[in-house]
Amino acid sequence: MKDIKFNYNWNNKLNCFVFSTIRLEDNAKYKIDETYNIYLKKNIIKTAQIIDIKTIYLDQINTYIALLDTGYPVDETKAIYKMMYPKVDFTKQKLSLILLKEMILLF
Repeated sequence: MKDIKFNYNWNNKLNCFVFSTIRLEDNAKYKIDETYNIYLKKNIIKTAQIIDIKTIYLDQINTYIALLDTGYPVDETKAIYKMMYPKVDFTKQKLSLILLKEMILLF
């Protein structure tokens, strides 16, 4: 199973049953219907399945996306991504807006 790692629980989204993440586009890693181990720092906190992926550019992040994903306004959200990936040219680099659903294990 593949992993999706978070260093910070932006907007406390990882506490939710359905949550999003914005990642550099990687069609080999992020695929609809696949299940992933979700890590916060170095601890696995849940498993989740990707239920949808939308391709966007950094300049397409709007208030709706920014506030739900990070809890910060658009300009601050964009600044976060520029800080996380300082060598990336965001005029060319596509992003994946990924929607995930927690997998509930029944015993």
